[in-house]
Amino acid sequence: MSADLATDHVNGNGTEEPMETMATVTRSEHFQALLDAGLSQNVAEKLDELYVAGLVAHSDLDERALEALKEFNEDGALQVLVQFKESDLSHVQNKSAFLCGVMKTYRQREKQGTKVSPASKGPDEVRIRELLDRTGYTLDVTTGQRKYGGPPPDAVYAGSQPTVGTEIFVGKIPRDLFEDELVPLFEKAGPIWDLRLMMDPLSSLNRGYAFVTFCAKDSAQEAVKLVGPQAARCTWTQPGPVPQPLLSLLVQ
Repeated sequence: MSADLATDHVNGNGTEEPMETMATVTRSEHFQALLDAGLSQNVAEKLDELYVAGLVAHSDLDERALEALKEFNEDGALQVLVQFKESDLSHVQNKSAFLCGVMKTYRQREKQGTKVSPASKGPDEVRIRELLDRTGYTLDVTTGQRKYGGPPPDAVYAGSQPTVGTEIFVGKIPRDLFEDELVPLFEKAGPIWDLRLMMDPLSSLNRGYAFVTFCAKDSAQEAVKLVGPQAARCTWTQPGPVPQPLLSLLVQ
């Protein structure tokens, strides 16, 4: 059989078909800048994937974050970027600082000899979004805390920042409790200035305590009287420089 007939047999029309090529990989306009910054090819490609996906913009990351990423070996840097990608970035206002926090957490895990485990159950993002839509407050998430409000919307409170005596300490919070349950509990007492829920970056759960600042001292006092033991799964304290346990609101 001739070469021509062989081609005709394979293609069925007597003409050679071009061979299929690999799909073209889309790169952002900042890909070369990542290489110029000193990132390896693989790390630059992984970070650029986040750019293309719209999860983070090149302008979101400052020189400090890129320099810190370069200090990792390639495998470590890739693992950091995977964790960064898998994080919920929807409420992260400073993505550069958040990435640095992820890197710090990764190094802590390395020192402890622990591996990254699948993400623990975090907040219900649907309920969080419903809360934010209802109240008009903002939520800023870092690796160390989740800050609701501060300041609140003008429609809620347009005065100056609250002074001493408006903040309460909330302890013994179940570690899977988030703003969607905490805010409805405390807003019964009055307008909230901010609620700061301390987070454990190693587990992605809260550390078991938070600080709630009200817009007025009376609201902080009212919180103790209004909520009572029917509240939820936590305890809190009277306003003051040294928190002293007042009510046990732990519900089994």
